[in-house]
Amino acid sequence: MTEFERITQSPETLGAFLAALPCIAGPWDEEFHKQYCAACIAPECDACPYEGRRNNPGWWLTLEATETAVS
Repeated sequence: MTEFERITQSPETLGAFLAALPCIAGPWDEEFHKQYCAACIAPECDACPYEGRRNNPGWWLTLEATETAVS
């Protein structure tokens, strides 16, 4: 088994791998802000009803792709 095969066994495994990368932001953060922060009524981020999706690429991996190429 290659490393690629190991980390792509399931969306959950790939999501965990991506979440472990030491990066400040990823495409899942941008999508989170578009989908949830734009219309949020919470007085501050600590009260976010979507906290489980913030900084979590796992939910992003379940979205329909909107682009055909990665730049």
